[in-house]
Amino acid sequence: MPDQPATPDDRSDAVLAENRTLGGKAGTTAGTATHITDVIGRAEPFEDKPRASVVHSDETTKIVAFEFATGQELGDHAAHHPVLIQVLRGRVDIGLPDRTIDLCPGEILHLTPKLRHSVVAAEPTTLTVTMLLPRD
Repeated sequence: MPDQPATPDDRSDAVLAENRTLGGKAGTTAGTATHITDVIGRAEPFEDKPRASVVHSDETTKIVAFEFATGQELGDHAAHHPVLIQVLRGRVDIGLPDRTIDLCPGEILHLTPKLRHSVVAAEPTTLTVTMLLPRD
């Protein structure tokens, strides 16, 4: 049988340990890791509009969770920074200048700065917007 590339399940403990050692040379041990839990359902949507809550903010990133009831919408708007929109549960229609995207769990939408868009929830939905802030 021809040689096949190793999959993660095929790697020995020694190979995995070596990879961690090599990776340590590329990075640093100084820093932080922020584990955010309970994003889904952290706040109920308002009766007539979605509710937003900041789940993380630092000098390079701001993450906001939105809770939508079916049919709720955010009208045409834009962000000053690039954003990543990710649906955690539910489904939304993202209206863009040239098309509408049906965004579902497991998908991410990247928007460039100042791109106008709207959001309409097709069902109860939790989504996050990750704003990529400029580095000073």
